Amino acid sequence: MSTITVFCGSTPGTKPIYRESALALASAMTAQGIDLVYGGGNRGLMGMLADALKKSGRNVTGVLPKAMDIPQVRTKDVESQLVIVDDMHSRKEMMYRLGDGFIALPGGIGTLEELMEIYTWQELGYHRKPIGILNPGGYYDLLLAFLDHASCEGFLRKEYIDALLVDTDPLRLIGKMEAADISLPDKLS
Repeated sequence: MSTITVFCGSTPGTKPIYRESALALASAMTAQGIDLVYGGGNRGLMGMLADALKKSGRNVTGVLPKAMDIPQVRTKDVESQLVIVDDMHSRKEMMYRLGDGFIALPGGIGTLEELMEIYTWQELGYHRKPIGILNPGGYYDLLLAFLDHASCEGFLRKEYIDALLVDTDPLRLIGKMEAADISLPDKLS
């Protein structure tokens, strides 16, 4: 993988472990020579991650919809590549296209929506790129329990749960993603 698209909060969250995780992910990506695609914002985990990767010399590509292209939101660093698109749908499509894999850090409903959409696209066979969840402090434990419940109730095949890669350590997570064989059965079979 040369580029990872990261979904994460535009706020830092309430616990230091979330911020530490964003910085640890930046260090792991730097160590592995991986560039970043992200939502283009300058605040919260999003801004911390992008700033740390830029400072380490990695290429950072932010993707913002026109409506969010305002000084309070967009990245301030002129060295970043900032792509302005028409709307949120175009933003997600471009972020998905540019990434060789995807990682979700803690975040709110926007992060969850991006993660679930790319996960749905994997299930439908639109892509076979690895999807990782960085789960500091058990942030995503309830979501993972729900997915297990959906599987037990017959709404999600176990192969798709197993394809979702989860770890608390970013370097291990990247390793899992690079080693992943995303050969899933056709959902319609």
